[in-house]
Amino acid sequence: MSDNDINVNKSIDPSMAWEWNGTLSKASGNATLFALYLAMQQSALADTISIESPNEDEATSGITQRLEALNFYRRAPLCASESDWLHMNRLSQTIAHQVALQEPTSLQFEEVRLHNEMHPVPLAQTNDAKKISQDVITNCSLATQKRIAATYSTSIDEDNTMLSDIIEQSESFLAA
Repeated sequence: MSDNDINVNKSIDPSMAWEWNGTLSKASGNATLFALYLAMQQSALADTISIESPNEDEATSGITQRLEALNFYRRAPLCASESDWLHMNRLSQTIAHQVALQEPTSLQFEEVRLHNEMHPVPLAQTNDAKKISQDVITNCSLATQKRIAATYSTSIDEDNTMLSDIIEQSESFLAA
């Protein structure tokens, strides 16, 4: 992939081509610059680049639906609803009452654990992935910051019409 291809397709992370176009090897004459480029190459990509075929999504969704149909257990909700707050309040009152009566036997706590497994508590108060404070994001790695910002795309659509261009370029390499 050349620099022109990256400039044309702005959705792909430009740091992806550092190794492909020889930027890393050109910097090997200057040790500090090479170390910098190598460090940036190690974790600069938000995600690995993949080429997606149009039929791939359909196959993945079919398998996911079949696996979900086989799972009979309740899933923990992503955010808390009013009924979840009432349930957790009732559960904590039951535990506090058992402790106040000084009857914290293992059987009663096993019942509470079973009840929690049957009615899982929510994973978070709100279902908002963007609710991360800016200090936390600033202290993350460059790859994580790029992933959170969703600046770059991590997939390239399959385009079979470009095969003729690849063949022409390979013939020029063989001639040289």
